[in-house]
Amino acid sequence: MGGTCAPKLDTISAQRQRPNTVLMYADEMGYGDFGAHNDGYVQTPNLDALIGESHCLSQHYPGSPVRSPARAALLTGRYSHRTGAVTPQEVRGMDRIATREATIGDTFKAGGYATGMAGKWHNGALDARYHPNPRGFDELVGFRGGWADYYRWNLDVNGLTRPSDGRYLTDVLSEEAVSFIGRHAFDPFLLMVPFNAPHSPLQAPDVIVEKYIGMDLSRDVALTYAMIEVMDQAAGRILTELEYQGLDENTIVMFTSDNGPAFMLRSDQVPSGVNIDTTRYNWGFNGAKGSVYEGGIRVPMIMRWTNGLPSGHHEVTNLIHFTDWLPTLAAAAGIDMQGDLPLDRNNVLPQILGEQP
Repeated sequence: MGGTCAPKLDTISAQRQRPNTVLMYADEMGYGDFGAHNDGYVQTPNLDALIGESHCLSQHYPGSPVRSPARAALLTGRYSHRTGAVTPQEVRGMDRIATREATIGDTFKAGGYATGMAGKWHNGALDARYHPNPRGFDELVGFRGGWADYYRWNLDVNGLTRPSDGRYLTDVLSEEAVSFIGRHAFDPFLLMVPFNAPHSPLQAPDVIVEKYIGMDLSRDVALTYAMIEVMDQAAGRILTELEYQGLDENTIVMFTSDNGPAFMLRSDQVPSGVNIDTTRYNWGFNGAKGSVYEGGIRVPMIMRWTNGLPSGHHEVTNLIHFTDWLPTLAAAAGIDMQGDLPLDRNNVLPQILGEQP
């Protein structure tokens, strides 16, 4: 009798065949912020290893050189000026994705996927109508505004407040992402992990910061690289959980950034006595966050899908945009798009595979 309550084996098998998606994105991380790209000054062994196993897009662009509009383009498949999210100014409501828009969460949820987000939303911070839960995400553990203190955070857990326990924010977000994967190991799922790092305030564990200062780096850059190293460790824990659950081969794993690195901060965003100028190596690109030069709008994208793409490292030189990812991932999952508004881009799997220019 007990067996009638359990899912059938063929149902579980069919669910496992539908690819999961884990989309991680940093906040203000550039090409030069990977150890593989800057002679190891910043240590990112997990992301460097992922590069060696992935399709790496070298002509990849977000929706904007600043975060809220960029994220809106990623979430909707539409240019940000259409969505209502035109600046990060949350107190003026300018970060909001209009309620008429369908998100990637809406599409995957309607397609039978569990949908979750662990991290930073910043597409509607101060009004419950723009909370991730009614925008297609079954689960949220994160924060809705533009930034959070890395030690004195308050997290939004599906509308309820979870006060800080003193742990480092990036570690907490990775723990929640790992928990989501474990709980949905037998469901097809979409998991968004928008990290806060290396966005200000510049805060990181002292032992890691001192290692970079020992490399004769300025404290502002040492703090930034330490924040990125902790985020790399977080990404490593997520990748390890996928492997532990036997999901690594049938999960589309992606890592990108919402815009280029920030090279000039405010004095209240750095510890006392630390320089506000965080200029560092960025692959030789001109410009940074807020600029429409390549340094502000050309961001890395690492994509691994063992069951769907050729294995090993491949460079993809086709121009691909944030608005491409919603139709592309929906096509990979075999699900129908939601909403009746026209998208600004298309499924680019043929370009990633090198089948079409």
